[in-house]
Amino acid sequence: MTTETMVRLPFEPKPLSQALGAEVTDFDVKSIRPDEAKAIVDYLRECQVLVFRDQQLDQPQMVEFLKLFGDPLYHVLKQFLIPQHPELHVLSNLKTEDQEPVGNAYEGLTWHTDLNGQNRPVTFTVLYGLEVPSEGGDTAFASMYKAFEALPAERRAHLEGLKFIYSYEKQHRVRLQVLAEKGITDHVYDKPMSDEQLAYARRRHVLPIVTPNPYSQRLWINLASTGCVGIEGMDEEEGLALVDNLVSHCIQPAFRYDHKWKPRDLVMWDNRGLFHRAGEYDRKKERRLMWRGSIAGD
Repeated sequence: MTTETMVRLPFEPKPLSQALGAEVTDFDVKSIRPDEAKAIVDYLRECQVLVFRDQQLDQPQMVEFLKLFGDPLYHVLKQFLIPQHPELHVLSNLKTEDQEPVGNAYEGLTWHTDLNGQNRPVTFTVLYGLEVPSEGGDTAFASMYKAFEALPAERRAHLEGLKFIYSYEKQHRVRLQVLAEKGITDHVYDKPMSDEQLAYARRRHVLPIVTPNPYSQRLWINLASTGCVGIEGMDEEEGLALVDNLVSHCIQPAFRYDHKWKPRDLVMWDNRGLFHRAGEYDRKKERRLMWRGSIAGD
């Protein structure tokens, strides 16, 4: 991290773990100027996850925060977009008076990077916890930079020549299996997809497993733990076994930061170079209400 970047940051971050992550306290993100946003981006590319504590944002203010860092992306599950501010996707176990879900209660339960199959990849994701569980519900992050760099040189060289095949359709199917195994039935994933959602789901995307960050050129392992249908040029069983082995390597504690939520946490992460997963919590006992936004990549 350069001295220039540190001087330009409008706050003093504190490391959250040896692997990744930094915390910012006593700072209001509404005060960020456009010229300060670049310094924050430069820092975020290094620390990977930024946690801004105790933020007071309404919906328009969160949208303005997103726009400081680029063009917001709209989530494929449009039923949980906020109508007045469709840049925001609601994650919640709460229900309306008519017992309709307020938001998606079962998002991100397996290791993933956000919206891997988008035409414009997600650069940054922002999650704002208005109400968070008192127990459970942690968001786990794993640095795919550190996971790659910890591999033997021969293994790194082998992976650099491989590409994986991603399918949202398979990810959707595996998600249903995971929910069924947990005995969860009050979810929306078994409802018919729209034509637009089906077209998105059925696309196949061939992506390099080892991907350079376009700014730092640092290499990271890019995977879809549940949406991968194989490795290009490999037998399906062999390819999926390779992916499972890599996922197990990447989520080791040495590469992790598990975020324990506090009310009004605003968490921002660089989707490149990072795996994450939502933790389970008691949905009958606890309340959870979050707004999520994503920033489009180049």
